[in-house]
Amino acid sequence: MSQTTLRRRVAAGFTAVATAVGLMAGAPGVASAQSDLSAGSGSNEPPPQAAPAMAPAAVNENPVGNRGWMRPDSTGHCDPDLGAMSWVQFCDVWSPSMNRNIRVQVQPSSHGGNGGLYLLDGLRARDDWNAWTRDAQAHRSFLMDNVTLVMPVGGQVSFYSDWERPINLGGNLLEYKWETFLTKELPGYLQQHFGVSPNNNAIAGLSMGGSAAATLAAHHRDQFKQVSVFSGYMNPTAPGMYSMIPLAMFDQCKCDPFAMWGLPGSPAWGYNDPLLNVNRLRDIPMYLTAGSAIPGQYDQPSSLQAVFNTFNGIILEGLSRGSTIAFQNVINAEANRATFEYRTTGIHGWGYWNDDLIAAKPQILGALRG
Repeated sequence: MSQTTLRRRVAAGFTAVATAVGLMAGAPGVASAQSDLSAGSGSNEPPPQAAPAMAPAAVNENPVGNRGWMRPDSTGHCDPDLGAMSWVQFCDVWSPSMNRNIRVQVQPSSHGGNGGLYLLDGLRARDDWNAWTRDAQAHRSFLMDNVTLVMPVGGQVSFYSDWERPINLGGNLLEYKWETFLTKELPGYLQQHFGVSPNNNAIAGLSMGGSAAATLAAHHRDQFKQVSVFSGYMNPTAPGMYSMIPLAMFDQCKCDPFAMWGLPGSPAWGYNDPLLNVNRLRDIPMYLTAGSAIPGQYDQPSSLQAVFNTFNGIILEGLSRGSTIAFQNVINAEANRATFEYRTTGIHGWGYWNDDLIAAKPQILGALRG
């Protein structure tokens, strides 16, 4: 690594933290949000304000008919998602690397297209559904598009990566091999049962899932043709992040966060840092967003808990915006295909990520049709 490149990356890291601090200092602390780390999809609290519901489609949405026929597999079968409808189904997919079934929500393409869009959840990912079908409206946004939505369920605090050691969740010792599952095990299942090509996919995610989407796209260019990052953390090795990420993880799982990538400075941290993998991402279409950390249209407090959630959302979005700017500064040093959108308002919340996905849709579909 040249001295110029090293200085640029160090400066980018400091820019991320400094920008976040500046945003946190200037942003108001009263409003409401459903943030990934505070009240996100894993919270017992209902979202203060869900993403805007889309109007029902003028088509039959029965998930057990036609497009929604249930796919069997060797260990189980798929069931209709009666909560989401829109032909979404729950499928149990066997993972040899994790030695258990992994639940995946799938919305088959409308006309048999072979493109797939992987949608990754946030740090508080639930074990019963992927929040893109409950806290956002991804399945409605792509209802009549000829692309299969692939939404893995579970994986809280995982960063969708292969962990160095098993994770202890509530006394259960689990293997976390999410990169292996998403890139080596799941594609064959999707090809066999849903006609999804292993080489014609896009990947998108919010917060933790956004960072993971960029990392997976960087390391699996044969699988992913486009990547969208909404409020992601694009430089996990930046100053301060070695502490912030483990603290956020421990707050959620009460587990050993260093079972993930080892101690700070270990090679796995760099492997999972999008900014350090920027050269692998220059020639892939990217759509990246971050809010200003100033509460906006989806932030209306109605309780003390909502105010607390919003304060967390302000901090988290400030960190995200800072790291996104840092990533932009580095990738723009050479030719690239990235598009950056910075919202003038908005904190770490699902209403904004729902809108972000809709805004990214033309690029996503364009890449899959190419």
